[in-house]
Formats: sequence, structure tokens, C-alpha cells
Amino acid sequence: MTITLRPHQQRGIDRMDEFNKGQLIFPTGGGKTLVGIMDAQKRFSIKVPRTIVVVAPRILLAEQLSAEYLEHITNANVLHVHSGETRHFSTTKSDRIKLFVDMCQTVREHVIIFTTYNSLRRVMESGIDVDTIYFDEAHNSVKRNFFPATEHYSQEANRCYFFTATRKTSVTVM
Repeated sequence: MTITLRPHQQRGIDRMDEFNKGQLIFPTGGGKTLVGIMDAQKRFSIKVPRTIVVVAPRILLAEQLSAEYLEHITNANVLHVHSGETRHFSTTKSDRIKLFVDMCQTVREHVIIFTTYNSLRRVMESGIDVDTIYFDEAHNSVKRNFFPATEHYSQEANRCYFFTATRKTSVTVM
């Protein structure tokens, strides 16, 4: 299937090729998910095993993103890290997350993890190396109890992108 990107989507992908960290701010329906999918496909086309994490604010959205990504990505092992029901292997135990990723990388296979902001700390506690992380609806990432894991991956992941239609800005009152 050939996908024709709109100009703003192509600019987003070009910027992701140019910069390892950043924000992608598109309006609702602007194709943020498609940009993430296209970037993930590009990362998984390289033979070096990669681990990509997709973070969503709710289990239902993590499941929806999983379905959309997996329509296009067929060469990665799938792990869900949340307490919801899924047809994929799922756990919230840090040691099992690490074991899953280590086993995949031992045989030089890619991993894609779908998680929620609530469960992202479990991924962080596992100590796995994350190549790329996508924060969907990233305005949620600044919530107090989510921020430690967000901050960790913004510093430790090789590549880190915040996707949103709702940009957060702070206003300082003097």
C-alpha cells in the first residue's frame, strides 16, 4: 500500500530525520499517528534491533494505536504494558518487560511497546534501552505523577517525540 503524505506530514517526518527530540503539533485529524507509523517503519527497516515505545493516555487509545501501527508494521514483536485486555502479550511487571525485550534483542528482532502514561513507569523500571519513544496526546505527559517517566525518557531515549494537538505552555505571573 502506497501512502501519500500531506506536506505538513512530510515536513514532520523530515524534521524527525533531522532532530532526535521534538514536538509535533498538528490539529486533530492532522495525521500525527501516520507520521509516527512512517517513522517507526523507517526505524524498523534497519537491521539493528530497535525498541520503540508508544505512550497513550488511556488503555483504549493504546489498543487503537496498536491496531493502526500494526496495519503497517509487520516486522516487530509486540508488547503491551498496561492492565487492559489485549490479544498481544501484556504485562505490567518490570522483570517480564525486560525479559521480553532481552529475548527479542538476543535474536536480533525489533520490539514495539504500547503503554499508557500510568504504566510508563513500569517500562522505565525495567531498565530497557529505548531507541525511540512517541508520546501521543503529549499534553498529558506533564501531569505530576507521569512526569518522572516522561523526563527520564526525554533524556535517556535515543529519540523522543511529543505528538499533540493541544500544546501546553506555562505562564509566569510576575
